Amino acid sequence: MPLLDNKLSKPIYDIKKSYIENVLQGPCFENSYPERIYKDKRDWISFLGFSLASPLGVPAGPLLTSGWIGLASKLGFDVLTYKTIRSFPYAGHPTPNVVYVKPLADSDKVIECEKEPDTLENLSITNSFGMPSMPPLFLQEDIAKAKALLKEGQVLIVSVVGSKDTGSLQEDFVRTALLAKEAGADIIEANFSCPNVQSQEGSLYLDPENTKAIASALTKALNSTPLIIKVGHFEDPKRQKEILISLSRAKVQAVAGINSISKSVLKEDGSYALGKERKVSGVCGSLIRKNALDFVKLSKKIITSEKLDLELIGGGGIALPFHFDEFLESGAKLAMSATGMMWDPLIASKWHNK
Repeated sequence: MPLLDNKLSKPIYDIKKSYIENVLQGPCFENSYPERIYKDKRDWISFLGFSLASPLGVPAGPLLTSGWIGLASKLGFDVLTYKTIRSFPYAGHPTPNVVYVKPLADSDKVIECEKEPDTLENLSITNSFGMPSMPPLFLQEDIAKAKALLKEGQVLIVSVVGSKDTGSLQEDFVRTALLAKEAGADIIEANFSCPNVQSQEGSLYLDPENTKAIASALTKALNSTPLIIKVGHFEDPKRQKEILISLSRAKVQAVAGINSISKSVLKEDGSYALGKERKVSGVCGSLIRKNALDFVKLSKKIITSEKLDLELIGGGGIALPFHFDEFLESGAKLAMSATGMMWDPLIASKWHNK
């Protein structure tokens, strides 16, 4: 398929500024809002009890506050995920948080690019934020604002994470999920995978026992509010199958993957791009698209063969409109773009109007 409109736009997230500066000053969008062509409502899709105008969404990451949710809503994304929140304010990692990367020959490592790539097809970054979060009072008010900005045929997901800093990891997951629910979230997504934190919550999705225990506690506490579990890259297909079965038994309604893939990120001189304290960080964009598609294909096969009651959400490296179709045709019910959406905010509009 020809790569039309393959040039990068000015990103809506200013990678030269801090996370809090982007919260307060962003998003950076200077174009006019695109006109959208809607399908007949009879052709809308059903997802976890919600009627959606399309299967296109934005995963946890780019949508920092209600202002960012409102922008994505106007740009044609119908599944809007509020960036991962905690039950307490947390500053996250210092800048730099985002740098452009490319593969390092004959290595699993990646190397920092001094300049941005010339095309969206080659867009890859590492992002390292450490899941910062605003205070609970701010979140309660802002999530309600975000919900009020949605249009018909759209749904608000709020991504949550727990922390052992407050005592029990499981109890904090539940506490944060209930905060999000009470603020107005339609659906809760529990982030069991974040390559940019070193504690247990960052790799929870690889632990079948704790995955099932925490997911079960969440589904019980949330009652009728649907729960999605966000997972990362699986090296072992058997572990992927084991985790999906555990999630289904915990009565989780959907699984989303993949998160960015953890890699060493170097400068040209061999030093660590984000400093000695962050030798490894999450890589996303074009470099992980094949891994993300492989996750969707295998997950769909497992869900079908094991007769699991799970919906499947796919994402990772979607930077051009036809990439959405690749994920949907591979078995995903929804397809989500983060990095691609940040550098081409009109990607959803191009898909709708194709």
